[in-house]
Amino acid sequence: MKIEINIPESLKDITLGQYQRFIEIEDATNEDLISCFLNLSLDQINNIKASEFDRLVSIINDLFLEKQEHQLTFDLEGVSYGFIPNLDAISYGENKDVTTYVNDWANMDKAMSVLYRPIKQKQGRKYVIDEYQNNTIQEYSNTMKKMPLSIVMGSMVFFYHLTSELLSCIPNYLEKEAEKQTKKGNISVKNGEVIKSLTHSLKETLEDLMRLQAYPCILV
Repeated sequence: MKIEINIPESLKDITLGQYQRFIEIEDATNEDLISCFLNLSLDQINNIKASEFDRLVSIINDLFLEKQEHQLTFDLEGVSYGFIPNLDAISYGENKDVTTYVNDWANMDKAMSVLYRPIKQKQGRKYVIDEYQNNTIQEYSNTMKKMPLSIVMGSMVFFYHLTSELLSCIPNYLEKEAEKQTKKGNISVKNGEVIKSLTHSLKETLEDLMRLQAYPCILV
């Protein structure tokens, strides 16, 4: 039986929804990998040559090793979507929903529906997106399941580096404050050593975070 297989060339060819389906599978196998990302049934997979099966698994795995850049805009089903233009001016509701959903892949479509919204006005590189409403997530989350996974991964890398930069400031700040308070005699040497030990631990934790990838690995 001849099977027509559309092989993705990059994460642009894989949707967020496909990835969500895959990571929901407990103890996922290479068959699950092929099924989710190539949209093949078990019967179709069983008819693939063994050598071709291994090649397909390798191709998909390699896609997740590619570095992804943060992309501000993308088009989907005839609509242009834009990333929140100014995070410094993010609203309480946007911030609350993003922080609630962005660390949970099962709800990543909800986080993306907050971060990327339809562009209603654009001039050059500048653009204005739809205002955030109570029904924004409900209206766009299903659509976001169809967005390219490359866009999602790029935004995750962006947040990863943003968070890392913020975290890197904390240990240095605490250590400097501890030294100031020790010199003033406001804290004992013993307590000062405890604080220094804490800041050292925070630095080690940060270094561990910096060594992690911004996204989970696929099967090896």
